[in-house]
Amino acid sequence: MQRKPSRRAPAGWWRTNQALGLGIAIAVAVLFAYLWQQDWYHREQRDGFILGFFPGLGLAAMLVTALALTLDRWRHTVVEEIATLDWRDLLWAVVLSAAALSLYALMEPLGMLLPIALFLALMMLLLGLRPWYLAAGLAAAIALIILAVFTLLGIRLPGAFLPLLI
Repeated sequence: MQRKPSRRAPAGWWRTNQALGLGIAIAVAVLFAYLWQQDWYHREQRDGFILGFFPGLGLAAMLVTALALTLDRWRHTVVEEIATLDWRDLLWAVVLSAAALSLYALMEPLGMLLPIALFLALMMLLLGLRPWYLAAGLAAAIALIILAVFTLLGIRLPGAFLPLLI
């Protein structure tokens, strides 16, 4: 009789759904505590809503789902992708986060269009889209579509000269 492979954590509790849910719940709670300290979070809008209501609602939903991971019947399960995680995956997360931070930092001096195109092209290349000119062309097209949609909505994109020409 063949035994089914166990889905228990080979590397201990740290790779289980329960550990991941607890980690996400702690991160969400810290983010909520940080946002609660901000003045803008409590500012009332013209329609009577508090500015931080919807971000808070999103954080509450994230907290509920993260806590569900810690309490459900699959809490001791290890997802296959998590079981094979190593330091290279952490490096990828750091690189992608640094790229997003660079995008944010470049938006004010360069405007939104060029940093979005650069960010998208680099991410497409990093994630395996080849050849490079296809990634660059798609990134430029997507950036122009974003510009067109925001222009049609009457929303001016931040910084630089190109949005001012339209």
